[in-house]
Amino acid sequence: AGQGTCECSMETENEESVPYLSTKQDFSSLEAFYAAGDDNEIFLRKLREIQATHGAMRIVRGDGNCFYRAYMFAIYESTLGKADEARRVRETLEDYYRRMTEPDGPCGYQKDAIEMFYEEALFRISDIEKGSMTEEQLESNFCEFSCSNAIVMFARLVCSCYLQEQAELYAPFLEAEGQTVKSFVSSEVEPLDKEVEQIQIIALSQAMNVPVRIAYLDRSEGKLNFHDFPEGHGSSSPVRMLYRPGHYDLVYAK
Repeated sequence: AGQGTCECSMETENEESVPYLSTKQDFSSLEAFYAAGDDNEIFLRKLREIQATHGAMRIVRGDGNCFYRAYMFAIYESTLGKADEARRVRETLEDYYRRMTEPDGPCGYQKDAIEMFYEEALFRISDIEKGSMTEEQLESNFCEFSCSNAIVMFARLVCSCYLQEQAELYAPFLEAEGQTVKSFVSSEVEPLDKEVEQIQIIALSQAMNVPVRIAYLDRSEGKLNFHDFPEGHGSSSPVRMLYRPGHYDLVYAK
């Protein structure tokens, strides 16, 4: 795994043996993982809480790309059998590719440097739009090295492009002294395996116009906390994720 290796993997000894994305499953493997450890009662209580409203999950490999991979899979999955929704996603990807490669734009990427990532992302959503992609095929695509990581990479570029276009808005939120948006995206967004911070989550959800609701499985006292990105989005069907220290998995509402 790379620089952003997940801190809370269920198989930290051999992360590469974990699929990029599991099939839908219940929460039993996660419960067993925490039950086997010491002093995990808070985690187990919060797991019981989330199961009251969520019936299934997908475990995502903890390689620093888990948020991007989970987010893009959830978007693609949500458009299966919905050609209009798939078309909207396709048009968003096409628009960002155009903006990324504008010679006088803020991003200025070379087409030949990013075309492969774009084409993989576009082919899959186009297949969904045409009705020629099943859930099983989509899972298989997201578990295949070159396809899955190409889509992750294009999502990173969309996030980077959005931040650069909105540099004045986001620059005040950068924590490192003297850091520019350009240097931030070069070091923290574009490299594969770099974990997300809140700024990337907000930017990508705004860029794709698909909000995220994250449940926080942590050691804080009190009830399980949920946070929406962007705040106050009002959507009834956001991408839903479960955060545990250093890692994101997908969850599904009942």
